[in-house]
Amino acid sequence: MNVIAVVSATGGAGRTTVCGSLAVLLARRRHEVVALELDNQNVLSVYLGLDALPGRGLVQALLDGRSAWHAQTFRSAEGVLFVPHGALDGEQASACDARLATMPCWLRSVLADIDVQGDGVVMLDTARYPSALTMQAVRCADLVLYVSTPDPAAAVSLGAVLAPLRRCAAALHVVVNRVNPAHPMQADVLALLRVKVGEATLLPQRLHLDAAVPDAFARGAWVFDDAPSSQMSHDLHGLAKWLDEWLVARAGGN
Repeated sequence: MNVIAVVSATGGAGRTTVCGSLAVLLARRRHEVVALELDNQNVLSVYLGLDALPGRGLVQALLDGRSAWHAQTFRSAEGVLFVPHGALDGEQASACDARLATMPCWLRSVLADIDVQGDGVVMLDTARYPSALTMQAVRCADLVLYVSTPDPAAAVSLGAVLAPLRRCAAALHVVVNRVNPAHPMQADVLALLRVKVGEATLLPQRLHLDAAVPDAFARGAWVFDDAPSSQMSHDLHGLAKWLDEWLVARAGGN
């Protein structure tokens, strides 16, 4: 089993879009894929096919102290098995954080209960780093994909968390999302990221700003189906190909 956490320290970076897209594209490449939603916005579950935001999900098992999350499992049209985060009010969210503080290996125990074999993948859609559950995800993951936009604020945020992520993550790569080649400042930010992160960590597979993405989601479709000739469709297929090759290489090394 391969555990991949999609992480970002800034809001709006696109980590849920990246996580959901990769889950679907890997499933189409014949990998067994399970997606766990660790973000209380519950957007990934809607992307994967739920008609409404789920009331119960993974974190209710944490609060109840039982393995009730098995009953909250769904399968998307593409064959991705997924578990929603579940809805929390403010009091429940505080109780969840308090319990996670006393159970630093809770997510690891959940992952141990998932029967995914060989080159199968568990995708973790995380909340904004450094939430308690996201930090557990980073420690559990075989690969952390950090999603960053090419703007100065995002570059500063990445610089602030890069060292702790590298200490905790088994492997770390940075994916730059919403690249606009017509924006001169972005070229400077990308150059800064190459220096700050390093060529080996910064993936060459960039995801471009593309109006086809919100249009596709508005129609309840993935951009690679709704607009297969779009730039973003090409980019996501390229990122999925890189990840597929990473999985093959990792399987060969085991």
